[in-house]
Amino acid sequence: MMRTPPFVLLLLASCEQEYQVVPKPPEVDPEDVTECPFTQVEDTDFYRYDCNPVFTTTGEGWAETIGATAFNVTEVLGHPFYQLWYTGLTDDDESSFPPYAMGYAVSPDGTEFAALEGNPVLEQGDKESFDADYMSGNQVVWDPSSRQYVMIWQGINDDVNPRNIVNGLGVGTSADGRDWTRFAKNPVFDFGGDAAEDFSYCWPLDLTLGEVSGYTGYMAGGQTPTRQGQESLCEVYRLNAGTLGEWKANETVVLAAGDEGEWDDRGMIALSVATLGGTRYMFYVGFGLWTAQGNYVLATHAYLGMATYDEDGERWKKEGDPIPVHLTEDGQVSGVEALTVGNRIHLWITDSYEIDGEPQQAVGYFLFDPARADAVEDTAGE
Repeated sequence: MMRTPPFVLLLLASCEQEYQVVPKPPEVDPEDVTECPFTQVEDTDFYRYDCNPVFTTTGEGWAETIGATAFNVTEVLGHPFYQLWYTGLTDDDESSFPPYAMGYAVSPDGTEFAALEGNPVLEQGDKESFDADYMSGNQVVWDPSSRQYVMIWQGINDDVNPRNIVNGLGVGTSADGRDWTRFAKNPVFDFGGDAAEDFSYCWPLDLTLGEVSGYTGYMAGGQTPTRQGQESLCEVYRLNAGTLGEWKANETVVLAAGDEGEWDDRGMIALSVATLGGTRYMFYVGFGLWTAQGNYVLATHAYLGMATYDEDGERWKKEGDPIPVHLTEDGQVSGVEALTVGNRIHLWITDSYEIDGEPQQAVGYFLFDPARADAVEDTAGE
């Protein structure tokens, strides 16, 4: 059964709102509302939900396998409300890119998600569309100024002359998170054409509101092969947009790939930034190997890492070794979403889980809670 990882790189190219949304996430202790407790992940500040995974396939015929995911949490009438957008893939052993669509699900606690009966909420692009064959790297943000959700994603159209393969950034908007409208001028950013000859962008990594206006986030990019044996890099660059149609990546690396031989020496395939106790944390998925599949290479051997932001040096600093979040074979992490809720950071991490006796990509639920670890240490020392 074919399950395409959500991150690939081209080898051939050098209604009205129905609920009140409150910007501030609610304070809630997860163990007060979840069915299962959390267990500390080895000697770290991370805690694994004991009933993982919390989201697998949904029983929907069009979503036999879950690909990319995007999350949002808000307060609705005083209660936390979790939203999930996910790419659903139809298993197809004959195609590099199985048929896809995007679904929507909601949860009152971040662990039990109910898929919308009217799914999918966004269909696969037609054969002329830039994303006719593939959609991944989904990122969603609620924009209170325009009272709509904004989503960006990586789109690929492979059913054309190989010299004209399209790999670009798409934008969509929605008033309720369910009915999405594609931006008329998609793609708004060409991952290859908007870069230098020996440089290209890989995929979007994160999206938030700009500090003043517009949108900001991160994009993966780096060198493209100029000689045999050389491999592409997908390091982290800032991404900014004043309007929905004007997206630009900064030319300065903000998080570099690891040194040759390190676990993240090819770059990053996903990341999410959250602030806790005045510190900005970046949770990122780094990878160390390209694996060929047809005309493409897949980002593989991927693990979860963490970095903190140095306000004085205006740079991100990596913090130690990969975080051992896996329950089955390690090196299979493909996505991460981090959201601050009260005095801890909630994480949804896409990884490999054994389901019905077979490995499958699914979403696990974790907490990053340094205060809890400190309290345990203080109690142990008394």
